[in-house]
Amino acid sequence: MIPLSQDHLEEIRAHALDEYPEECCGIVIGFPGSTKDAILFRCTNIQNNLHKLDPETYPRDARTAYNMESMEVVKIFSQAEAKGMVIKTFYHSHPEHDAYFSAEDKRMALLDGEPTYPEAEHLVVSVYNKEVKDEAWFAWDSQTRSFEKQNH
Repeated sequence: MIPLSQDHLEEIRAHALDEYPEECCGIVIGFPGSTKDAILFRCTNIQNNLHKLDPETYPRDARTAYNMESMEVVKIFSQAEAKGMVIKTFYHSHPEHDAYFSAEDKRMALLDGEPTYPEAEHLVVSVYNKEVKDEAWFAWDSQTRSFEKQNH
């Protein structure tokens, strides 16, 4: 079962197209085991700003990387906690690249080798020439210690 409603999937695809040729990013919160009442948040990709300020630390721009605006993320996490919800999905797009969980994606999702939100799934949307070509879901597997592709 796909962990999001069809409306949210369509909104994520639209977000990927709206931000093309740069990566979009966002978060979906909701109640465990349900797609009802979930809330989707489009987040601001600040990667271009980081790259411009410090290209040595942030060698990629928003065409090949994303970094969520931290105050937006804090507010989303606070709202989830206040409503008794969980982080269900982190999503982002890969403009002109396939839907895979890259080494950069893994680095962003881990803290000291552990996933920051092990129950959350990650959705990667592939966009080529301003068209959604594919999407893939990934979840943490404690046995392989990696994010494995899911068959939804």
